[in-house]
Amino acid sequence: MKAHEQKIIMKKIFKYIIIVVIILGFSFLYAHINKEVPIFDKTVDSATYGNMGEMTTGLCVQQKFLCSQNVLNGISIKCVTYGHQLTSVYNYQILDGKTGKILREGILNAKEVKNNQYFTIWFDQITDCKNRELLFTLESKDASFGNALTVYNIPKGNEQAELRLNSDDFSENTLAIRTISTDFDWETFVGVSFYLLYLYIFIQVLFKFFS
Repeated sequence: MKAHEQKIIMKKIFKYIIIVVIILGFSFLYAHINKEVPIFDKTVDSATYGNMGEMTTGLCVQQKFLCSQNVLNGISIKCVTYGHQLTSVYNYQILDGKTGKILREGILNAKEVKNNQYFTIWFDQITDCKNRELLFTLESKDASFGNALTVYNIPKGNEQAELRLNSDDFSENTLAIRTISTDFDWETFVGVSFYLLYLYIFIQVLFKFFS
């Protein structure tokens, strides 16, 4: 094989390597997604959803659940405002369900919540969450009737979860909560990689066909 032909082959190989690296690199970045996973049974008919009543001062909702993801970056909870312009403030905590250790805590401003929609609470990532029992709590020191959030509950399915309102046990229900995990997702990575590779081959075929 002549030196000129070897150079042409090496250029083609190098070009394909660069293309593969670009495709895999883009797919890797794209595959870091915010994955939402409901802790409740999502097959339950939405017509059967209930609520915890107005979350006024002195009431603390406590939802214990088993996290299915490796990391946790946020909690998305479905709320009701009844169309009121709320000014109340809520304190939330994420605790270890077994030790009671506070992992994250912060404030939820009710004025930012939209009626009958999920509201996302973001916090610094919690690691080592896979199959870990966590506890989410929500309470207010200034909420009053007409100026308080209401949170949905859903008839319980097979999920490993415990719901309480103060000392009252809601053993047949689970809050409408989704965990949010910003992490690498293999399915997304593989899917995007194959799509970009197919797109590249398709464009090359079209280019050759019309050239």
